[in-house]
Amino acid sequence: MNIFVSYTTRDDNIDRKLLERISEIISLYGHCYIDLLHNTEKNKQRHVEFMLSQSNCVILIASSSIFISKWVQWELNEAKKRCIPIIIVEAKSDITNTLKNLKSKLATNAYLLSKLENKKLQSHQKISDFYLESTSNKLTMIKNTCFLLVK
Repeated sequence: MNIFVSYTTRDDNIDRKLLERISEIISLYGHCYIDLLHNTEKNKQRHVEFMLSQSNCVILIASSSIFISKWVQWELNEAKKRCIPIIIVEAKSDITNTLKNLKSKLATNAYLLSKLENKKLQSHQKISDFYLESTSNKLTMIKNTCFLLVK
């Protein structure tokens, strides 16, 4: 299972320490890729593209700046094109609560994650329609029927 983590460090609550902890937790479920931690290639963007293309699932660390990050938007659009399921983890102001959110999402979706092993969704496969409720209505705009956002 290859799990790609999408995030932006524009927000103070998303830093290397948090990403290292996120990597430790996700590694219990599969191979975790976090660009800041794992990208040692000369052509960094090409490597990000490759790692995303090899992913079975994307975990979005949803901080307030994801909507203005061109890279996060690109990663989400690529995941959408490839019909890679996305699990949204709300980033809290403190590391403890962000990690609790992550653990909860992973535990809740452990069955889904196990079924995604070595599988890609086909563009015609409909997992579910969704409407994500959030204090930021912008998250409801990330919608596609072959795209799974788990709240």
